Amino acid sequence: MNLYLVDYCYFRRYIVSLASVAMAVPVAKSTVKAVKAPTGDNVEGGVYISCNRSGVFALTFDDGPYEYSWDLAKSLNEQGIPATFFINGKNWVDVESDSVKTSDGEKTYMEVIAHYKEMGHQIASHTLEHKELAGATAKEVEYQMDTLSDIIEKAAGVRPAVMRPPAGSYDTNVLNTLRKLGYSVVTWDVDTQDWLTHNLDDEETAYKQMDSDKSSTLGHITLEHEVYDQTVNQLIPWAIKYIKSKNYEFVTVSDCLGVPAYN
Repeated sequence: MNLYLVDYCYFRRYIVSLASVAMAVPVAKSTVKAVKAPTGDNVEGGVYISCNRSGVFALTFDDGPYEYSWDLAKSLNEQGIPATFFINGKNWVDVESDSVKTSDGEKTYMEVIAHYKEMGHQIASHTLEHKELAGATAKEVEYQMDTLSDIIEKAAGVRPAVMRPPAGSYDTNVLNTLRKLGYSVVTWDVDTQDWLTHNLDDEETAYKQMDSDKSSTLGHITLEHEVYDQTVNQLIPWAIKYIKSKNYEFVTVSDCLGVPAYN
């Protein structure tokens, strides 16, 4: 008997057996913990609309990234102001293929996404394609959220746990799906309408509702859009001065709500 042949055959059977076991046992996938429906004075319609305490202010931007995003994130960082950017993957740009000129040279939009986090800001989700979600199926919601999260993870190494529905559009089924996916859902309580008016007087009026704030008033979550020149270069410098005059502390949305920023 050829002992070498016996050993070889045994070795082959052993390897095949191991492979069969490996194929039979499913590989464990990372799981996201579902979140509960929020409660509290800062909740309306099943979503967060303001902060969970007084004295704080969450400056937020929707619809980016775009040509102003890199330098806006950089400028806010230089002023010690953390902000939250609710971004899309395919809206004003395709973040996986497009690039932009910045004060630091040409950058890909994937680099812009990483830059948000490097500058101390929170990256949050605004769906892949700025899709209004009311009436969407669970599968459609999952596609919009998971695809964008994959892109953000590739760019910045994180998966958002906070989202804002485009146009504030959602329904009960959408909220249930988003919570199963691990998202805290946020809208706003100060709406500048900057996307519509591009007029500083109107935008100032929206902010000046804060003139009636009391010491017990819950902190605010504002809504701006980083894709407009007037917003970035006129409204935001004014807003920063105004918010500071009210002695509010700038915080990210996750800090303002007391929820995780990332899954």
